Amino acid sequence: MAEWIAPPDPRAALRKALAALKVFPLHGVAVLPGTPAPFHVFEPRYRALVGDALAGDRILAVPALFGKSDVHALRPPLRAICGAGIIEAEERYPDGRFDIVVRGVARVQLLEELPRAKLYREFRAQILEDRLPAGGPATLESELEGLRQLVVDLSTKLPSESGATQLAEAVAQMKDPSSIVDLVAAAAVSEPDARQRILEEADVSRRLELVLGEVAGVVLVLSKGNSPKA
Repeated sequence: MAEWIAPPDPRAALRKALAALKVFPLHGVAVLPGTPAPFHVFEPRYRALVGDALAGDRILAVPALFGKSDVHALRPPLRAICGAGIIEAEERYPDGRFDIVVRGVARVQLLEELPRAKLYREFRAQILEDRLPAGGPATLESELEGLRQLVVDLSTKLPSESGATQLAEAVAQMKDPSSIVDLVAAAAVSEPDARQRILEEADVSRRLELVLGEVAGVVLVLSKGNSPKA
């Protein structure tokens, strides 16, 4: 898979794309900022989207559908808040299909669909900025330490190939609350509705609370000798 060197400020590239943001709607998918998401692209309209993105800024958004029944609809309703990212690696097949890896850059809110000019859909959008407590990141340190400990607990209950140990080591070194929460959510929260709730939450304190609850639930299930719900 061909890798590409990202620009020094991917958010600046995203801001430029917000006037006509390409969207790749999927069911049960939430791309969280700072985390990678692999996709296999085979439909003609989305092959066109990826081809145009690769020829330009490599930016796209991945909004979730409201239901599985919308998967084959031409223009289904989309969840307004979604993850937008940059294609950091791609493999193009002779028949036009792609394998891509999208690195989340920011949460965005889709505001208005543009008149159809291409096979795929485009929206005017805005970045959904994080909201921190009045006291700043320091006020969340106690809860963050609790999350770090839960990730350590998780790493002791999962096989080494799960990547949980590497996750624990990574969050131990990180300082930014939003980045920590999103990384843990991407790695440890698999239930689509829960991931979407976390994605839609701009309040970092509330998002941290959601992820704490989800990871604590996974640790509890594993402690009882069961497999967590996929």
